Amino acid sequence: MTSPEEPIAPDDAPPHGEVERVPLKVVPIFVQPIVDEPEVVVEDDDDDLDPAVTAEDEPRRRTRLVGIAAALLALGTIGVHIAAVVVSSAGDFAAGAQLGWVAIGLSALAVLVGVIAAIIGRGRAWGIVAALVAVLANPYVLLTVLRLLSGAQTA
Repeated sequence: MTSPEEPIAPDDAPPHGEVERVPLKVVPIFVQPIVDEPEVVVEDDDDDLDPAVTAEDEPRRRTRLVGIAAALLALGTIGVHIAAVVVSSAGDFAAGAQLGWVAIGLSALAVLVGVIAAIIGRGRAWGIVAALVAVLANPYVLLTVLRLLSGAQTA
């Protein structure tokens, strides 16, 4: 390569405005016309099809079983609470107290399952309603609310 200071020999330089010609090798390219591929007729046999080619199934809907389970637990809380009141009214305070503790446990479980159902979206509405019902049916919460209301009534 020559620097700008080096003069170019007049016999090495191409004439001004002309391009140096270099022989090129010409390779013929054969163009073939594009022909539509014939349609493939697929029979109803799914056994011989490739599983990657078969159509995907529609996405399954999420089940509401978690929310429904929370609702059933909340209804169970109501039933056990009513049974505890009936048994205690009949005079069997020990059995009534045990049923009250069972109702408190069912209520806590119903609230937990209802909150989980609301978070994961599996029966969200059922879970929220079940959690509210379970809190209201909890014997301890009901006793506390009744005490507050009785104190407000006497004042």
